[in-house]
Amino acid sequence: MRLIEDARETALREEFRAFFAEHCPPEYADECDARGRFPEELFHAAGKAGILGACLPAEYGGRGEDAIGLAILFSEAGRAFPDFANLIVRQHLCASVLERFGSPAQRAGLLPRFARGELHMAFGASESGAGSDVTALTTTARRDGDDYVIDGEKLYATGAHVADAVLVFAREPDTTGRDGLLALIVWTDNPGLRAERLDTLGVRATGTSKVTLTGARVPADARVGGDGEGWAILRSGLDMERLASAAIATGASRFLLDRAIGFLRERRQFGRPLSDLQAVRHRLADLAMRIDAAELVTMAVAHGLTTGASVHLDASVAKLAATETYMAVAHQAVQLEGGFGYTRDTVVQRHFRDAKMYEIGGGASDVQRDIIARGLGL
Repeated sequence: MRLIEDARETALREEFRAFFAEHCPPEYADECDARGRFPEELFHAAGKAGILGACLPAEYGGRGEDAIGLAILFSEAGRAFPDFANLIVRQHLCASVLERFGSPAQRAGLLPRFARGELHMAFGASESGAGSDVTALTTTARRDGDDYVIDGEKLYATGAHVADAVLVFAREPDTTGRDGLLALIVWTDNPGLRAERLDTLGVRATGTSKVTLTGARVPADARVGGDGEGWAILRSGLDMERLASAAIATGASRFLLDRAIGFLRERRQFGRPLSDLQAVRHRLADLAMRIDAAELVTMAVAHGLTTGASVHLDASVAKLAATETYMAVAHQAVQLEGGFGYTRDTVVQRHFRDAKMYEIGGGASDVQRDIIARGLGL
């Protein structure tokens, strides 16, 4: 079963697929992953094509895409390069925060740069003791005259080692929980900021970093939002982030399934194609069923966000279903290609490594299950 799309949605999918086919062939993604090299050429091309600022309205140079359009974009990005797709999501999260909560000067000065791909901003929320429970963050932002002085450490800030700035979430001294949370823009040339790339299993092209802030001084106008808005800012993109993770995972899963079918039709053992073996055929049928279900719930969430419906619970269902499907499909893709799939020369091993991140990032699977359980009244 494939999604039923209207003419606009089909045109968007074709546009985004053509972009990635031109600028991100599999060998390019493989090379960036193998060398741990940030895909700078793709980043700039995506900026020129309006992909990095697709969520922004036209007044800032964006495309003004709704949640449906963004889901299609993320799906096609996941199909081509899920590592880079994750970076697009971080750009959109930062841009949407500035659009919604930023000052007039921040919006006018920064959002057009986002739309043109001239500004790369990392998202700095998680810490060693504040991942799933982000309200436990301990990074502080102390007011000192006309400045804030920031001290603390952030983990898993995607692309921070090559970013222009980091949107840092901190708290005022002597506050706890949701109280006293702040969001501040810290430029990476700040002498009090150091970004250290982490050595990870997957997402090795865009990479993720530990960001250490030691007496990092920023002007008061670097703060995004007003008093009492920190928690709202932190939560503002949560449903969209989970939708994005689900869309990326379904796009990547669909790519892997299509590749597996092609491989198994060509690969002959015991005098016939492997695709003729019932055990193999049934395995593919099970994967296809899971992908279809994940796609349907993902696009249902996109439609809900577009129409203003409450999708908080459904976003967790989509994120959980799609990312665990991606992990299952990636595992089977390696298994079905056998020895070929286990070599670093094949694209399936890259997906196998990247898929695990999507079960963790954006809210781990167990967190999503707990949200769903609460929705059941448990």
